[in-house]
Amino acid sequence: MLSKRVLLLLLALSLSLHSKAIKEEPTKVFGSSPPMNYLLYAINPKKMVGLNFDAKNLNNNADKSYLSEAFLSLPVIGTFHSTAPGMNVETILKYRPDLILIWEDDYIHSKVSKQIAKTKIPTLTLPFRKIESMAPSILLAAEAMGEKERGELLSAYTKERMEYVKTALKGTESTRYYYAEGVDGLATECNTSFHVEALNYAGGTNVHQCTQSNLRGLERITFETLLEYSPEVIVAQNRLVYNEIVSNPIWQHLEAVKNKRVYLVPNKPFHWIDRPPSFMRIIGIEWLAHRFHPEVYKVDIYTQIKKFYKLFLDVELVNEDIQHILGEE
Repeated sequence: MLSKRVLLLLLALSLSLHSKAIKEEPTKVFGSSPPMNYLLYAINPKKMVGLNFDAKNLNNNADKSYLSEAFLSLPVIGTFHSTAPGMNVETILKYRPDLILIWEDDYIHSKVSKQIAKTKIPTLTLPFRKIESMAPSILLAAEAMGEKERGELLSAYTKERMEYVKTALKGTESTRYYYAEGVDGLATECNTSFHVEALNYAGGTNVHQCTQSNLRGLERITFETLLEYSPEVIVAQNRLVYNEIVSNPIWQHLEAVKNKRVYLVPNKPFHWIDRPPSFMRIIGIEWLAHRFHPEVYKVDIYTQIKKFYKLFLDVELVNEDIQHILGEE
């Protein structure tokens, strides 16, 4: 495993390779993938030129309570990370960004980089899959955008909270979880998928040990297999899945359901865990650690949510807001 110092050096090298081509302070920036584009919002939403997909969707409950009107009115430029017709060189050139952020860790990174290179627009490639990579990546992205002070603030917070989680859970036995996706809950992710990176970091062990068979994940399993897995906790990706699990009698055969350890991932304004795996994972990991290990991770989760939303989204929350976000009304 790379040390933090080596990781920082590699990230700095990545930035230096691109810095000659990047404007000192870009005014228009685009993220070629959702994780990168959402990162732009946290750093400076005024510099965004467009979205990858509609802001409000099954997994992201974006609205003006948490996001700026300017963001919600941005055009949908597209993404290479979709089964639908996506983005092309002509589309990118139409919006003429000064800088494009590229996500290094996805399965089609090489293809994306080659396509974007045709535009001759300066790029910065960032690793953002591993939780340890988020803090330095945030800082480097902010520096490239001419937002160093903002980047230092967000990066320092991210590093401090992730180290706190790791220290708090050290020596704690992991919780066996199942990540329920799709409509019926029988789609999930392999243990090595970036979609469950946050769950693993929060002290969980994925019951579905496998090798990812396709680009999108969403591996299909049978209910009989799930019964054999017998997870301690079920994490539901979206409301449709959650409702299916808690209302369909067949799911009552699972101990996690009997013990009321089925948790719906918050998605206001963006999903806290994945699709996309964005900066929201920072608070998502704290929430998961609190759910996976309530006897060990005893932080005031409401306080942490308030701090996170104020810092990253410039939104002031009261307890009633958090109850709504967490579905605890």
